[in-house]
Amino acid sequence: MAALPRYEMEYHITSIVKGDDDATFTVRRNGKVFYIEISPSNFVNSPAMAKKYRSYLEVLKSGEEVLDQVYDTDVYEWVMAPFEHFLIELAPDPSVESVENIAVTLKEYLYPEFFAFILDIIDENLQPRHVPTESHQKKVMIDKGQTACFFKRCHGSVQITQELKTYKKIHAVGLDSQVNQCHVYGIVMDDNDFIPGLLLTHIDCGRPLSTIVHPEEPNDLPPALRERRMAQIEAALSALHANDMVWGDVKAANILIDENDNAWLIDFGGGYTEGWDRDGGFCRDG
Repeated sequence: MAALPRYEMEYHITSIVKGDDDATFTVRRNGKVFYIEISPSNFVNSPAMAKKYRSYLEVLKSGEEVLDQVYDTDVYEWVMAPFEHFLIELAPDPSVESVENIAVTLKEYLYPEFFAFILDIIDENLQPRHVPTESHQKKVMIDKGQTACFFKRCHGSVQITQELKTYKKIHAVGLDSQVNQCHVYGIVMDDNDFIPGLLLTHIDCGRPLSTIVHPEEPNDLPPALRERRMAQIEAALSALHANDMVWGDVKAANILIDENDNAWLIDFGGGYTEGWDRDGGFCRDG
């Protein structure tokens, strides 16, 4: 078997809830991040692979490097094998003489480009499925199934610190109940005090504005609906600025439209989109 392309298995997440056999893997390669989700609900006519997966899951849940002669690295290789061509295609090696010379900038590490995948197993064959990140929202339930939340993954300590500070300010002045901005329901933390993500307001049928409004067809929305969305966005921005806060990563992909056609601002992690003037583009008066 040929060696897999070089990658770093940053961490994995499994559930402590009995009967929950879902797992998520976070992988880094050349400044890019890959999120891979595996769930038996995506297995079709694959009893042998389902059994193998659950045995591998026991290794991960044990926290040991080896269990019943199965190493955690065996599990990682099994998971990553179907994704070889995605690793090479989406995170190619730069033109350097050796891997030791591959450099990742601080910006790339803290705010990486990321890709989401689901591993389907159909007729005993592992079939990776690339999920568009703009439409990939993880819905989780808390309060004994009474409250739906959006699980937002964290890409680094700088991002999570900035985002939590902003959401704390938003909640302190009550903006999360006055305008369309998310509320933090909780922080997800593992046994090592690592924070893999936040639990935020789940926006039903949330679609990025970038997938709804097309630049080549600027008049494709009814005027009343366009004005309503603009008013909601302006109200949210004005409320932020009035309380000495800025949005940050201003782009249509960070505006979600819910099932009732309301516009929500998301992403307060402190990042910014390439091409914007970070010093002048996000000023409070602009």
